[in-house]
Amino acid sequence: MLRRTLNPGEVVLVSFISVALLGSFLLMLPTATVSGSLRWIDAFFMATSAVCVTGLSVIDLGSEFTRFGQGIMLLLIQAGGLGIMTFSVFLMMMFRQKISFTSQLSIGFEPHKNQTRNLFNILVFVLAMVFSFEAIGTILLYARLKTFPAESAPFFSALFHAVSAFCNAGFSLYKDSLIQFQHEFYLPSVMAFLVIVGGLGFMLIDELRLWLQARLTRRRYRLSLHTRICLYFTVVLLIAGTGAILLLEWNNMLVGLPLAQKLMNAFFLSVSSRTAGFNTLDTGSLTNSTLMIVLWLMFIGGCPGSAAGGIKVSTFAALLALIHSKLSGRENAALFERRIPAKAISRALAIFAASFIAINTATLFFHLTERIDVSHNLAKGSFLDLLFEATSAFGTVGLSTGLTPTFSDWGKVGSIVLMFAGRLGPLTLGIALLTRRRAPAYCFVEEDIAIG
Repeated sequence: MLRRTLNPGEVVLVSFISVALLGSFLLMLPTATVSGSLRWIDAFFMATSAVCVTGLSVIDLGSEFTRFGQGIMLLLIQAGGLGIMTFSVFLMMMFRQKISFTSQLSIGFEPHKNQTRNLFNILVFVLAMVFSFEAIGTILLYARLKTFPAESAPFFSALFHAVSAFCNAGFSLYKDSLIQFQHEFYLPSVMAFLVIVGGLGFMLIDELRLWLQARLTRRRYRLSLHTRICLYFTVVLLIAGTGAILLLEWNNMLVGLPLAQKLMNAFFLSVSSRTAGFNTLDTGSLTNSTLMIVLWLMFIGGCPGSAAGGIKVSTFAALLALIHSKLSGRENAALFERRIPAKAISRALAIFAASFIAINTATLFFHLTERIDVSHNLAKGSFLDLLFEATSAFGTVGLSTGLTPTFSDWGKVGSIVLMFAGRLGPLTLGIALLTRRRAPAYCFVEEDIAIG
């Protein structure tokens, strides 16, 4: 019935909001919190943050939620990570309804080599992949947490953090996130692995599976341009982010740590900044230059079709290709000796522009709700903090310099809107709002303007 009255973008929007509303009512139950009561705006904020796999919190999840409340958050994170549309398409298949090509794309999956595939097999692979990685992550984390003295429920904690990491949610049951593990390698490495894999996307992982099968059977299989771009720029961003953080925090948060631990903490922050929101270093104590690096990484985000937010790696790559083509005098943007279609470049520019406007508008909104009566001289430093909060919410990252719990109700509303917008994406929201409008049967006369 929904598909008959709503377009695909609206179905996604309604699905996410509905699950967030349901989650907020469950979190308001007396059995969900230690105090037995939770304000609706706080419950809706936490539910939205979980469904949008953001990780921002206005209350401490580990100490203020009961095990029941933590379980509700876990289910919301899992639902958000898989994508509400994945469940919607799966249910429609169970009722043997026709599945459109748009529905296939809505779960972040696209036929490789322009070949159509059985959507049921795609869904089975997606679910099997997600639950397999989360199961492996749970086992690996349990091996460490069962020996952790402060952990009273090691298996639940291992399951929660594995799901939170693979879904790129960034929620932790520990008040300091993962700061207490900054002196070791095992747990941060497992968490970083889950975050990276979860941020690659279903389509990319499936193509890597097909490529590996071809290699084992000695058949030729050429990776698509999408996969090569995402893999290449993911590695580049991880290395560049690690190097920049290591350099900028060498005499600050990394002071006193052995070289190996400095590398581990810098790498973990580089991984987490692009999508996850876990931290082994106190975010509020980072230098301003490091916060700017983290801002850029949060803005870029992960790969399309994944649980990650941001404008996406492929969008960033397309924009770099466009800049390079214009500076070198070429007509078309290209990467890896392949020309990028003009429509893809237009979408990349639209996503970048919409995201840039959304974040800056939200930053202004936060200044109005949180710092409206404070002069610049008294509020120095707050601009970066509020910009950081806006970028983190829109990029569904979850890192914070410590302002989130102090937000007013209007500030929380602004963050909720940003998380929905960042999770669903500017184009999805555009489809939801504009698809019903018919394109005019005419076009205007073209006239050139001066640019630059």
